[in-house]
Order: sequence, then structure tokens, then C-alpha cells
Amino acid sequence: MTSKLAHYRRNKGLSQQQLADVSGVSARTIQRIESGKVEAHPATLKMLADSLEIGTEELMVNDQLPKSLEIKNEDKIKPFFHILALIGLFLPVFNIILPGLLWFFKKDEDQAYDLEGKLVINFQITMSLLLVPSVVLMVFVFSVGFPLVMIIYFYALVICAINIFRSINKKDSFYPLTYRFLR
Repeated sequence: MTSKLAHYRRNKGLSQQQLADVSGVSARTIQRIESGKVEAHPATLKMLADSLEIGTEELMVNDQLPKSLEIKNEDKIKPFFHILALIGLFLPVFNIILPGLLWFFKKDEDQAYDLEGKLVINFQITMSLLLVPSVVLMVFVFSVGFPLVMIIYFYALVICAINIFRSINKKDSFYPLTYRFLR
């Protein structure tokens, strides 16, 4: 909900204090909801949604962005998360560091950047954690470890390439088999 409430509030041209005056919810509560420090009570959500003249479900927390947010900024930087991860696959550890740096500097600008960065970083960490035991296995049992290393590496390579094209075409990124380290 971090940017959703702020997004809809700004679309109405309201400050946090003005929304507080109109909705009956304290400005401090609105600040805490927008920053993600607290999860809003359903009654509070209803009061805020009514004041913003939107449906309560539009303020509900989920991992998907409203379409208006997705279209606004995604096409500018979103592909770079995937490109940096792809470049990093050729330089050990940089597959996490490069998109991690971009995410660190851009996460506060837009919720789309925050979510995209987390998706890429979570996928790269997951693949790296799978790759380490596979390399160790390759040292001891080459006939089993080497094919496993190749499968993991090419899987990560293909998924990164697919997501570069998906982000250029303004479609949602898709990273299957990923553990969510960053939430």
C-alpha cells in the first residue's frame, strides 16, 4: 500500500493533512500507512477510499501495481534491472550487485522500480544459492555436477533474456522458481 494511497491522494491534489481533514483519519496515520510502517484497518481503508472517491479494493495491499502506475514509469528503467542481471551472469556475484545497486538508488522513486528490483534480486540470489552446491558437486562428481551447473546457468540466462523483452514490451516480469528474500 506504500505508494497506492500516496498515488491516489496526489491524483486528487491533496496533501496528507488535507486528506486527514476530509477523511477523519489522522495525518500521522496516513503518513504511517503511506510509508508502509502499518497496515491499515479495513474501516480506515474505507474512510480513506470514500474520501478519495475510489473503491476500497484499490487501496488493498498486493504485489501488483495499478495499471496507471505501471504504464507511467516502467518503460524508462525497468529493462535495466534485467540487463544488469544478464551482464552480471558473465561476472560472478555481479548478477546480484549490479541490479542491487540500481534497486537501492531507484526503489524510493517509484513502486514499480522497487518491485522490479526485488523480483530480479530475489531470482538472482536463488539461482546463485543453487549454483554454489552444484559447483561443489561438480568438483567431486563431474558427470553429475557439470550438467547441473549448465542447466542452472542457462535457465538463469534464458529467464533474464525473456524478462528483458517482456519489460521492453511493458509486460509483467515473470521469475518462476524464486524464493522471496526481499519482500
